[in-house]
Amino acid sequence: MLYALIACNAAILGLILWLIFALTRLDERSNQLREDLRSTKADLQNKTDSAVSSMQSSTAQFMEGLKAVTGQIDKRLEGTGSALEGLRESAGQLITGLQSVSELRDVFLVPQRRGPQSEVHLQSLLENIFPREVLKFGYHPDPGASEHVEAAVLIAERWLPIDSKAHVDKFLEFKKTNGRKEKTAFLSAIKGSIEDISSKYIRPERGTHDFAFLFVPAESLWMEITEFAANDESETDLFTYARAKKVILVSPQTLYPYLRLVIVAMAGKQLANRAQELQMNLQGLVTRFQEVRDSVEKASKQMGNAKANLDEARQDLLDFEQALNRGVSLAAPQQSGQIEEKQPV
Repeated sequence: MLYALIACNAAILGLILWLIFALTRLDERSNQLREDLRSTKADLQNKTDSAVSSMQSSTAQFMEGLKAVTGQIDKRLEGTGSALEGLRESAGQLITGLQSVSELRDVFLVPQRRGPQSEVHLQSLLENIFPREVLKFGYHPDPGASEHVEAAVLIAERWLPIDSKAHVDKFLEFKKTNGRKEKTAFLSAIKGSIEDISSKYIRPERGTHDFAFLFVPAESLWMEITEFAANDESETDLFTYARAKKVILVSPQTLYPYLRLVIVAMAGKQLANRAQELQMNLQGLVTRFQEVRDSVEKASKQMGNAKANLDEARQDLLDFEQALNRGVSLAAPQQSGQIEEKQPV
């Protein structure tokens, strides 16, 4: 029992000594870790200070460069302001010069797009597209009529009338005053041209197509016209109004695309008509074939009947020949066994 107690005390003492040794080692490691942390913190602080110092130096250099650039920009802006001031003075002089022009048309109007020269322009465009034999200038569906359109193009064996109207004077008057009266006058003039073309020159019974072109000789004017309302902003635009009258508004740039579209459409229509005609012809041929087939079948039946009749007649003829031969045989003199005496000579 005593030995057991001594052994237990020795074990407890050993455990206590081991704990003391472990705590001592732990304290040493803790001190080492504190030293390492202190060293790392110092190193990090040094690096941070160095980075901050470098950043401050770079920022100072950047600010100096920015100041230099800003100074250059300020100088250039001062120069630009001077240039703009000079430009403003020049613009003022230009406006003053423009105000001295008596009419707006003297600045914007191109002479070769007005009056008879507009017809020349249209003729030149058409001659660059089509051969001369499919063009007519000064065309009217009714021979001898006093009025006529500037040109007509033969497409799919029908004439397409093309009239040239601009009413530039009324348009410029409206753009100059922007008044309702001038606008109404311009719109009425354009509508009058559309109605004239629709009523006078679209004559399918006289060999024309059921639509026509109104040629506007200036692109800007064409764009203005196509955006105008017929009478008021609430009504249909002129382009739609013209289409309702079967008149298509074209310009120098849109003339060829519209003509090309008409040619393709007419070719497709002709092809469809020919296909329909071919279908009707084929249907007629099918009907005729059925009639011929019925006739052949009827003739075949008749030939069969005739053959049967011929065979019957041939058999009757053979029977008659046999009967005739028997009759001839019966009618011939009977020969005896005696020798006939010879008559004296």
